[in-house]
Amino acid sequence: MIRAYVPWYLVRNYVAFALVVCLGALQFAAARKSGRQGRTRAIIALVVVAAAFILFYALAPELLTPGPAGGEMVFLFGGVALLAVGVTKGIGYWVHLRLRAVQVLGIRDWRLDGSDVGNRKPEVVSQGSEVKSRKSEAGSRALKIENWHLIFPLVSLIIFLVDVPLFHALNGLAFRTSLIDVPAQFLMNDYIVPTALVLALLALWSAGRDADEQTSFQRIVLRVLLTLALASITLKLINEVHFRPRPFAFDESVRLLFYHPSDSAMPSNAATVCFSLAIAVWLRQRRWGAVMLALAIGMTLARVIGGVHYPADIIAGAWLGGIWAWLVNRATSLDHPLDAIIGLARRIRLG
Repeated sequence: MIRAYVPWYLVRNYVAFALVVCLGALQFAAARKSGRQGRTRAIIALVVVAAAFILFYALAPELLTPGPAGGEMVFLFGGVALLAVGVTKGIGYWVHLRLRAVQVLGIRDWRLDGSDVGNRKPEVVSQGSEVKSRKSEAGSRALKIENWHLIFPLVSLIIFLVDVPLFHALNGLAFRTSLIDVPAQFLMNDYIVPTALVLALLALWSAGRDADEQTSFQRIVLRVLLTLALASITLKLINEVHFRPRPFAFDESVRLLFYHPSDSAMPSNAATVCFSLAIAVWLRQRRWGAVMLALAIGMTLARVIGGVHYPADIIAGAWLGGIWAWLVNRATSLDHPLDAIIGLARRIRLG
């Protein structure tokens, strides 16, 4: 069905792009487990991922035309992600066999030298204490910024009151300079930011430095997926009973950087999806969540500048995703079912 309205070369480019960025994300997660020794690998992995995003955008001039629906994107990305996991584990298994052969042949190697491993144990312990100190610092910072939830309702109210004038002010930035148009088009299309957010979940799934942290991260990912499912179902139900036309439907002065979407503008589909992912992570892991929130804000702001959403559409989507993220985060009864899913994933070598 995807071939009905998406060119084959775009599907092919996206599959290749998704494979590269998934491999990069998995390498970043593996490097993160190595602590300071893996910083160079982590930086290289991030550079590869960023370059792949830019190259994909440069080679796909039709990114601003209708793209795959959410379900088709999940199917494409999910299949490629599984392939990337298989390739990564295959490489890891090959390296393990190679090191094992070196050990059997009696060749001394720093990776297999017992005295060297012994010397490195205190460093591992210090890394563990460093991780604990970082967690405590993150917890104290979280306590300081919990009052942010009082600011968002006030900002939302102000945006609703000045919805149309604010839209025209932001949309007026379009077609003035390529310094605004190119980043806006990069952020607002159906591929870049959604892929980046799901890619962050893939990295988070594999990024724990120890067993406890990895289990914690994997619970976060499963909670995020549940939040996304519930928010998407709610969005669909709202769209069945409420329809708000797009800004360009009645106003020919709108400067349109994008194609003409025909579905309801409120709540914004993009905002619901992006903020449900980002806020669900942010509630449990501030650093990863902050990066994802920045991407979500960038995409949704670009859609206002590009003329396909009013600011209130974005706020409504953010509230929808945020409320479900908060509810799922509060549901501690989910821990046991999530642990069962994690256990199953580990038994089939996906954890």
